[in-house]
Amino acid sequence: MSTEIANADGLVSYVEDFTGSSNDKEIRQCIYLAELSMRNIELPALRTDPYTVIGVANSNGAVPIPADMNKPIVFFNQGQAGTSGNLAGPWIVYDRIGDRDIITQEMIQNLYLTPVNIPQVYRGKFGEVGQVYEFLPKLGEGAQINMYYYKTWPLLYSSTVLNQLISTTGTVATVTGTGPWTAVITGMTTTVGLNIGDTITVTAGAGTLGSNQAGVVASVDSTTGITVVVTGGTTPTTGSITNITLYTQQVQTNAVLQSWPEGYIYGTLREYYLKRKMPDDAGYWASKFQTAWDTVEDQNNKGKWSGGHTRLTSIFQPRQDRRYTAR
Repeated sequence: MSTEIANADGLVSYVEDFTGSSNDKEIRQCIYLAELSMRNIELPALRTDPYTVIGVANSNGAVPIPADMNKPIVFFNQGQAGTSGNLAGPWIVYDRIGDRDIITQEMIQNLYLTPVNIPQVYRGKFGEVGQVYEFLPKLGEGAQINMYYYKTWPLLYSSTVLNQLISTTGTVATVTGTGPWTAVITGMTTTVGLNIGDTITVTAGAGTLGSNQAGVVASVDSTTGITVVVTGGTTPTTGSITNITLYTQQVQTNAVLQSWPEGYIYGTLREYYLKRKMPDDAGYWASKFQTAWDTVEDQNNKGKWSGGHTRLTSIFQPRQDRRYTAR
């Protein structure tokens, strides 16, 4: 990729030079409009590493939907440890089904005998219910699921509030683990503005979040409490803390700009000429944008990038017992 569009400011300069404009604010507005039309793009750079992205089941056997998820590809379970794939087994590949189906089948699963003589690797199911994923066979608390999905991506120039103060008070109530550590924070004035995956910083008091004084939100437990994961540094300690702050920073680049810059250029020029009431020029760049998008989609449909899976569920479904009918 050329150095002219190595980051967001470079993209603005490139478009200004191309159009003869000198209005930074206007170009940034056009970039933002172009980004909104690219939110569902599926690029290889936007895929997670399923061997390091691990979902942990809560007390109800459900896994919170990650905040950065765009579309799931496949989830699987390697046995006792989500990252090591030890020989304990069984290994399960989960097929996605609808929310009504997952609720219905979850309710009647106890009517079936526990299967015997099943393959060591077999297929389960998962579906979205509310803000969590539920699984069949049902998971126990603490079960680890390898999560392979397309991620959303941060918009350029979208961070308008840096380091937003969420709560002036809080208490590190419990700390578990040996690194990474899981810390439960209670006694907050509010949790509004926090989502799973957000990074927070705190000011140490009697309690700490380790030497780095930072953690990643694992769950928003209530209006006054959250659970965070602390990685690196020293062990967090229980006690009071202050100034719980949502850490954000200005975005200067992202995976789409790095791997699909033509989308940014064509889309921005389309929005620029639309704003200038120049429909012929806008139509020309809209056509180039659509051609570039279709090229990406063509690679996915051919299975070069998506792995060949373009259906909601796998065509290889496990046999279902028809002795029970759910109405």
